[in-house]
Amino acid sequence: MKLYIKLFVATLIGFSSCANAQPKKEVEILQKQLISRMTGNEEWSDSKILEERGSNKDRKTAAEILIHALTEISLDPERHKYMYPNVNGLVDLLFSPFRGTNVYAAIPATTDSDEFVIIGAHYDSVPGAPGADDNATGVAMVYALAYQISKMEHRARNFTVVFFDQEESDEIGSKAFARKLKKEGVKVHSVHVADMVGWDSDGDLAIEISPARSLMVPAYENAGKDLDVPVYKTNVMSSDHKSFHDAGYTSILITEEYANGDFNPNYHSSDDTIDKLNFEYLYSCTALMFAVMSNLSSEK
Repeated sequence: MKLYIKLFVATLIGFSSCANAQPKKEVEILQKQLISRMTGNEEWSDSKILEERGSNKDRKTAAEILIHALTEISLDPERHKYMYPNVNGLVDLLFSPFRGTNVYAAIPATTDSDEFVIIGAHYDSVPGAPGADDNATGVAMVYALAYQISKMEHRARNFTVVFFDQEESDEIGSKAFARKLKKEGVKVHSVHVADMVGWDSDGDLAIEISPARSLMVPAYENAGKDLDVPVYKTNVMSSDHKSFHDAGYTSILITEEYANGDFNPNYHSSDDTIDKLNFEYLYSCTALMFAVMSNLSSEK
């Protein structure tokens, strides 16, 4: 009960200098609706149902859902269409290059700043899997953060929220987005990636962050202490944060307890469905990450 109250109060009044975070119920409604649309539990447009996000066709539909969702919270989404060389290197001779679409939206600083904080999650799933936890939960977390950050009265930095395509294909989408940032010379403060934040069988609300040497580790540890949430450091490098780490950016992954064993057993299967998610845990992860973003937004 003590933890629940602290999380609820922190989100109502905001963390640090941010005093206009949205109420818990509103955040939960946004997250549940988006996950329902991403996993085939709710029609999203003209009786359309999306049951998985593994094929090219289904990933295009998922991108449309995300475009619509970002528009619903008054952001201006953009498509980053990319063509990335096949990992085998024989691009157009034997193997076709990867093609996909990242969906992103900028939330500008309210003060003069050329620095960006990137917050992302992959939206694709493996074929045959609804991908509720992997990774509709990460998508819903980033979406809720986008909504809350956009309502801040003060933002000392620019924010970009991005939903990556093709994480399940060697993190191709995030590699392409990192390359885009490099090409455009974007000044990136840090990159924060959410991947699978919907499973907590032991009820301890713990998260894992990686890599252990990321410059952002103290920010998450401090937020965890303030919210009574255990934060464990790992060196898991099998998600989209690796693309940015390899490109030289400060990056960090936020996930359920993969290394510590409290990890969704329905991962990459047809049983990764919305009814098995722990929404209190998803909300806890969102509140903690929002605390970090609030601090980054208030820094001069």
